Amino acid sequence: MLAELTGGVHVDLSELAERRGIISGYDESRGTSIVDLELMRKELAILLEGGEGPLILDGHFAPEVVPPEAVFLALVLRRAPWILRGELAARGFPEEKVRENVEAELLDVCLVDAVDSLGRERVCEVDTTGKTPGEVLDEAVSIIQGGRPCRRGLVDWLGRDESRALLGA
Repeated sequence: MLAELTGGVHVDLSELAERRGIISGYDESRGTSIVDLELMRKELAILLEGGEGPLILDGHFAPEVVPPEAVFLALVLRRAPWILRGELAARGFPEEKVRENVEAELLDVCLVDAVDSLGRERVCEVDTTGKTPGEVLDEAVSIIQGGRPCRRGLVDWLGRDESRALLGA
C-alpha cells in the first residue's frame, strides 16, 4: 500500500529470495528457507542501481542486507506478541517459528537490529496492534512526511501481564 501511494516499488525480500534462488538451505524445524545474505546484498545492489523510484523493502532481515546509505527511513512494524502468537499459529507456522517470532517481538529484536545497522535517526516504530492496514499506512505516511514524530521505545511488551503469561512467569 505504501509503494502504491508513493509511486515506489514494493520488494518482499523473502519472496525475492525464493524467486531468484537466493537460498542457501532449508530449516525443517522452523519451516523456512535460509536466505543467502551475501547473494541478497548483491541482488539488492542491482535493484538499487535500477532507479525505478523509491524501493519499499519488506523483510525482517533488511538491516542485514541493505546498505545503510541507501535508506531514507526504516519503519519497524510492531505487534503485541500475544496477538502475533495467535495469528502465526492460525496461519499454520511450525511451533518453533511461532516461538522464535514471539520471542523476537518481546525482546525488540527487529528494532534493535535496525537501530544498530541504520542509527536511531532513521528508524521509527509503528505499533500495528488493533489497527487496520489503512490506519497503519496513514501513520507511516504521517511519519514519512514529518506530520508525526519518529519514535522508538514505543512499546514495552515485557512489562505487560499478557507477556508474562506467554513466558510462563
